[in-house]
Amino acid sequence: MQILLISNMGPKPSSPVQGQFIEQQRQALPIATAYHWMRWHDDGVLNRLLKYPVWLLDFVLRFVFCRQRYDILHVHFFYPTIWLAILYKCLRHRSAKIVVTCHGSDIYRYQPAGRAYRWCAGWVDQWIFASAPLQQAFYQQPDAARVLAAGISADYAAAKRLAKQDKDIDLLFVGSLNDNKGLDRLEQLLPHLTQQSICIVGQGPASEKIRLWQQQYPKLQWLPSQSQQELKKCYQRSKVLLSLSRQESFGLVMTEALACYTPVIATETDGAKAQLRPEFGWIISQQQTETALINQLLQHLKRCWQLPETDYQQMQQAGHHYAQTQLLPVIASELMRIYQHLYQQGHV
Repeated sequence: MQILLISNMGPKPSSPVQGQFIEQQRQALPIATAYHWMRWHDDGVLNRLLKYPVWLLDFVLRFVFCRQRYDILHVHFFYPTIWLAILYKCLRHRSAKIVVTCHGSDIYRYQPAGRAYRWCAGWVDQWIFASAPLQQAFYQQPDAARVLAAGISADYAAAKRLAKQDKDIDLLFVGSLNDNKGLDRLEQLLPHLTQQSICIVGQGPASEKIRLWQQQYPKLQWLPSQSQQELKKCYQRSKVLLSLSRQESFGLVMTEALACYTPVIATETDGAKAQLRPEFGWIISQQQTETALINQLLQHLKRCWQLPETDYQQMQQAGHHYAQTQLLPVIASELMRIYQHLYQQGHV
C-alpha cells in the first residue's frame, strides 16, 4: 500500500508553521508516506500570482511522471487541492482511493457550494472533518465521514504538572500574529492586565506591533520562535492559555496546553467546541459586541487566577487526561485503519 499526502499549504514568513501538523502526522504513520506540499511559498506578490501554477507543475513532475504508483491519495484542505488527486487518479491510477481532510475555510469559503465543488466531492471515498460543527456545515452529509483531530506530539504525554502557585506566566498567547487570531482583542485586554505576566509566542504580520507593546507593557514577553520542547515549557509555566481566534478549525494549541496541565479560555470556534469541556476550559461566545466579549474574557481570566488550588488542580488533571486521547500515535492509528480499509476495498 503506497500513500501520497497532498496539501496546498507550506511555511512562509508570515505563517512559519502553516501545514506543520500534516508533516507531523506523516512522521507518526508507521509506514513511509510521500508528501506533496507548496514548496515555493512566501509573502511576495509574484508568489501570490504564480504559487498555484508552480505547485501544480511541481506535482506533475514529481508524482505523475514517476514510476511509483500510489494507492491512497490523502488530500488536506478539500478545495482546490482535490483537483490534484483527481488528476492523478485519471492519469495514473484509476483504482486509487481518495481521502479528504477538511480544515475549515475549504468549506466555509465555498458556501453555497458551486457546481465544480460538488462535482469534485463526488470523487471522494472517505471524508475526515476537523470537528463536528465543521462536518455539519458541509453542504452534504456523506456516509463515509468521520471527525478526527489533527493530533499533538507524543512528547506532550510526558508533560510535568506545576501547581498554580509555581507558574510564573499568568497568561499565554500562542499563534500566528494576525487579525484572525484576535490580536486586536488582545490589544484591548492589555491595559487591564498591566500587573500580570503575559507571554506571546508566535510571529506574523503584526510582529512590529508586538515590539511596540513590549515598550508600553514591561511585563509582556514576546518569543517569536520556540522549539517544541521550549513551547512545552511555556505551556507548563502558564496559568491559562488564551485563544482569541475568530475562526479556528483544529484547536491544536488548546490541546497542547491541556496536555501540559494548563486550562484554556477561548472564543467560540469550531476548534474550541471540539477540544474544550467545562471541566477544563471556558468558551466565550462571539455572538455579542466586542466590548461585551472583552468584559467576559476579563471576568473569566480573573476567575481562573482566583480558583482555589484544589479546583485548579482538578481542571489540570481533567484537561491532561483528555489530551491523551489526542496524541499523534492515537490519530495515526485511526488513519492507518482508514487507509487499510480503503486499500482492501480496491483489492477485493
